[in-house]
Amino acid sequence: MPFAGEGNKLTYYEEAGSGFPLVLIHGVGLDHTMWGRQVDELSRHYRVIRYDMLGHGRSAKPAGPYSLAQFADQLQMLIDRLDIAKAHVLGFSMGGLVAEAFALKEPNKLSALVIANSVAKRTPEQRKGVHSRVEAVRVKGHTATIDAALERWFTPAFCKDHADVVEAVRRRLEENDPAAYLAAYTVFANADEELFDELPQIPCPTLIVTGEKDSGSTPDMARLLGGQIKDSRVEILTGAKHMMPVERAAEFNRILLSFLKKHG
Repeated sequence: MPFAGEGNKLTYYEEAGSGFPLVLIHGVGLDHTMWGRQVDELSRHYRVIRYDMLGHGRSAKPAGPYSLAQFADQLQMLIDRLDIAKAHVLGFSMGGLVAEAFALKEPNKLSALVIANSVAKRTPEQRKGVHSRVEAVRVKGHTATIDAALERWFTPAFCKDHADVVEAVRRRLEENDPAAYLAAYTVFANADEELFDELPQIPCPTLIVTGEKDSGSTPDMARLLGGQIKDSRVEILTGAKHMMPVERAAEFNRILLSFLKKHG
């Protein structure tokens, strides 16, 4: 099994395809397997690298608290270990925040950036909501918020027609290490505020995409990101909720490839 680093910096990753590198970063509580509906298509065009963030999957689960800088450092370590000079980077949800932090830290290592279903400048009400979920995880455990998350993430029709897919996501969430999940979720709850004012410094072409019905990573947030990142394009997928790369994979892949093919 491919690992990079060691000890508290151990990172599990998988590769497919060849060509220009494309790194995929999952969301909080998930792992590299969330990209299962992207790998076949993307690997026809790119060297696709997907990995587990710290605290997730088979990667190291150091004691918390965590910081966004730790996750950006993990990505830098992985890219350096794989001897990649430059890459496209796609981050989903919390992974989008990690991708932004990395773009600010190592701007010369990115050819293009994709921020999918991520957050920006939460309103006081939205911040109160995410902090209440963090508190529920802290008090009741990491499984306390799973049912509500799946309702936010998938449409009722998809839950009915693809119950096996939704159940696989549920199992992934249930299998999380409780302390590591809490530490990572705490970062996710606060990092959008940490980054927002720095986003105009991102120099590379950027695609910002979310779902029309994504209640946590809203179209308004996507447009705010587009206003902050100079060389950016915003796409809103009609009727889509949060888990767009899973539920609306064909459309998501088409938008993604259309953008990436213009940038290497």
